[in-house]
Amino acid sequence: MSAGVPAMTTTSGGDEFGRELRRLREQAGLTQVQLAARLGYHHTYVSKIESGTREPRIAFASKADDVLGAGGALLAAATRVRARQRTDLGIVTATATVPVPRAPHAGDSPRASPAGEVQLPAYGVTCPSHGSDGCAAPVPAGLADVPGVAGRTVGTETLHGFTALLTTYIEADIRAVGGDLAQTVEQALRTLMTVVPKARGDHAGGLLQLAARYADLAGWMRVKRGQHGIAMTWLQRGVEWALASDGLATACESLGRMSVIAMIEGDGLTALEYSRAAAAVDGSRRWTAVHAQLGQARAWALLGDHREFAALTHSARRGAERLGDRDRIEAPWLTGVEGETFTASHLAAGLRDLAKATGDREMAGRAAAFAATSLSNVPSRMHGSRLVLTLRLADSEACRGDLDTAVHIARPVMPAVTASLNTTIRHELDGLRVRLGTRFDELFDPPVSRAGP
Repeated sequence: MSAGVPAMTTTSGGDEFGRELRRLREQAGLTQVQLAARLGYHHTYVSKIESGTREPRIAFASKADDVLGAGGALLAAATRVRARQRTDLGIVTATATVPVPRAPHAGDSPRASPAGEVQLPAYGVTCPSHGSDGCAAPVPAGLADVPGVAGRTVGTETLHGFTALLTTYIEADIRAVGGDLAQTVEQALRTLMTVVPKARGDHAGGLLQLAARYADLAGWMRVKRGQHGIAMTWLQRGVEWALASDGLATACESLGRMSVIAMIEGDGLTALEYSRAAAAVDGSRRWTAVHAQLGQARAWALLGDHREFAALTHSARRGAERLGDRDRIEAPWLTGVEGETFTASHLAAGLRDLAKATGDREMAGRAAAFAATSLSNVPSRMHGSRLVLTLRLADSEACRGDLDTAVHIARPVMPAVTASLNTTIRHELDGLRVRLGTRFDELFDPPVSRAGP
């Protein structure tokens, strides 16, 4: 499957939302004055929205959706309009309502989350109500226990509940090798979206920001399952929701994941375009620039351009040294030891790809050094990342011509690798298979017993 070219045609203007609002209002037999009174707005505001001269706010759209019984149509239309007006990235903003993917195993219930509370920010997730100031959010035992899910009142406690659950899903995903939590996360996301129309004011926008984070996580979990088409659907929806709710950091992350999908599929040019789109999302955040530069560097390496790779990685490493407090809150994986590990992993992959393209064994040696550094710093609980980096190190050694070392490194992890459907792991394994050639079968043989003299 091809990840596709990011640029897609969109419709223009807020009149899309205005036409739908007018149609539903007239269908309900209401005048603009009557609808405005029910929504708590001045009738001139409704008039401007219907004429397309004012941009619909998420809070207004969610309330109008509820009052007019639109079933999510108005909220979806407002989301598309706001997303398009906040960016000129050439990315997907759907012109019609696209169904969200269904869970891999319909009918299963989400697993319960552990009791307790989460201190936010955590894992780069901030509370939409309290932001970087932080707060303590109780972890619900399950979706039904999130305030606002079963009743009509949606407030800060609702945001806390969905945010706390999200952090537990991220923590569980870090420990998982495959996308085993996809069904759980997607069901939580669908439940969250049923709550958005009941929200008022900033709570509606906050829930949409969370929906974007859930969609980003769901997309990555689908990548782990090897389901790239469904992953792209989630990630595109996440970008749209993020842009509509001013969740620019999430939009950058999702575009970065789209770039990774393109790289897995060997499409360096599309990977480059997605990484460039990520860089264009928000110039005020330093970490988004670093993240996007590393993605672009990987894409150029896949295309065999060492000069561009070297320039971008140099810029990214210098930028990482200047990351501030907000960057550490939003992207902890780019700072400190985690940041050095993340960067070394990208450098290893890029140098390995360049070595593969050029046959430069010295470059392959540098790739192996970066892979070894990254692997030594990855916590043991991050099983999937350790498998990827182990295979990357073995592949770098194979590119250097040291097949004995490559076999020695990869053989111990092969039982876990062959049991995984994780696409990123399989991608590394496929490259190693090519480099080892006929010696690939040695990875599955038991170690040779050597008798002493």
